[in-house]
Amino acid sequence: MKKNLEIYFDGQDKNTKLIHAIGLLWGQISSKLDEVLAPAKLNISKFNILMIIKHVGGYDGIQQNEISKRLLVTASNITKLLDKLEKDGLITRNTKKEDRRVKLIRITDYGSKTLDKIWPKYLKITKKINSHIASVDADYVELVLVDWLTNIK
Repeated sequence: MKKNLEIYFDGQDKNTKLIHAIGLLWGQISSKLDEVLAPAKLNISKFNILMIIKHVGGYDGIQQNEISKRLLVTASNITKLLDKLEKDGLITRNTKKEDRRVKLIRITDYGSKTLDKIWPKYLKITKKINSHIASVDADYVELVLVDWLTNIK
């Protein structure tokens, strides 16, 4: 694999190589995840939204702008994805009683069961993807990536 990557990175500076490597890595990871999610008619974006709604919103639900913040996705893109999830019966959008301007998004029983069904397969593939990385290395990579994400401007 290293020889193949050298073809991509020939003549690039360190920063460009790093960004390019992350892009290539994400392409490989997302392809593997898509294989697991496709039978449930989900993609990684829809899956992540459902996970946030289920685990952050819980019974009370979550506002659309909160989902956008957590995924770093524009409001218009979130709206389109939520429209599709609602059409598929995976979520509901309800007006907040105290403030009718606010919509709370909740996962449906069907949406929750869909996540529960694919979660073991998702977990298995993520473990397989990371299986060759030592735990201490994974911890370090996580620290670096979290620091990078926190400080990117």
